[in-house]
Amino acid sequence: MTCQEFAELIETEGREIYRFCCHLTGEKDGADELYQETMLKAMGRLSRIELSNNPKSFLLGVAVKIWKGKRRKYARRQRIAPEESLDQMTAGMELVGLEDSPEEAYLSKELRELVRRETALLKENYRIPVYLYYSAQMDIEEIAALLHIPKGTVKSRLHTARTTIAEKLKEYGYEA
Repeated sequence: MTCQEFAELIETEGREIYRFCCHLTGEKDGADELYQETMLKAMGRLSRIELSNNPKSFLLGVAVKIWKGKRRKYARRQRIAPEESLDQMTAGMELVGLEDSPEEAYLSKELRELVRRETALLKENYRIPVYLYYSAQMDIEEIAALLHIPKGTVKSRLHTARTTIAEKLKEYGYEA
């Protein structure tokens, strides 16, 4: 993709990509930052964007990856140095005895990592609806409008993605 084609893409699809960033972050400042980072990263990867392969999906995927990375970084920082007040920190103290055992916590973490890895290996037209549905918590109608595809296609892609991931998990020894 050339710079001119990228500029035209931003002209036609930029507003919807920005709207998607607003959905992900839930705030204007965060959406502005996410949108800007998405466009900067996309500019660095112009050679990977193909007009015939729905470049809008590529940009949405970049936005989702940046957003998830920020959430992971924030969660990691919260584990190291929480920003909670003393009341918030003591509110969960009564739940200490209800935590999972170390084995259960490890297996749960391992399962989450497998699902993330297998989701990342899905074809883009399946991966994007999965990210939008589960990470961005958008409903099927919103996803269909965002990707300009019918609701039935979104449902079909989500079903195919879930089935594919479930089959891969069975190969690893997990039950669906």
